[in-house]
Amino acid sequence: MGSGAEGSGEGASAASYGSAVVYTEQLPRRWMIATTMVLAIWIAYQASILLPEDSTVWFVVLGFSTLMVLVFNAVPISKRIYNRIRVQGGRLTVGRETIPVESLTVGSLREARDQPTDAEFVASLASRSREELAELRRSGRATRPPRIMGGGWSVPMGMDQVVVETAEGESLLIPTHHREALLDALLRARQV
Repeated sequence: MGSGAEGSGEGASAASYGSAVVYTEQLPRRWMIATTMVLAIWIAYQASILLPEDSTVWFVVLGFSTLMVLVFNAVPISKRIYNRIRVQGGRLTVGRETIPVESLTVGSLREARDQPTDAEFVASLASRSREELAELRRSGRATRPPRIMGGGWSVPMGMDQVVVETAEGESLLIPTHHREALLDALLRARQV
């Protein structure tokens, strides 16, 4: 078991098949805990020096430290809002967007397993010639890029991506930390 979760894959909890499949992707919390602890220690240290004589200065330090916690944790907080993934009751929820798992094509879910990771994709681009890259750019402009499910401008740093298609032909990009576990849960939810 990884990250305190159950089922297959790290960060996943899963039940049997179909609409009973339950998958919840747990986002990393180490950064938020570390920054909050460091700033809490800083506030306590300042309190030991400044209180009770300079309480106004301490309140300014407290306010500034609270602002710093928000600044340092803006990305993890946005990941929790826009990129939290759940598969439950036959529905896929990414952030605030929910779609039926049945609307995803089985072929695209199977193809997603063979998609290269970001690191593999970058390595393959680095090994190509300028002419090949120019041809890729030309052909890439002809196709429409996939829509990021859950919102956002791009895939957040530290996350992988999975591209799947709906039965209507729309390509969806799903940012994830646990690619294999997500695809496994989606395939089991489709009862394939």
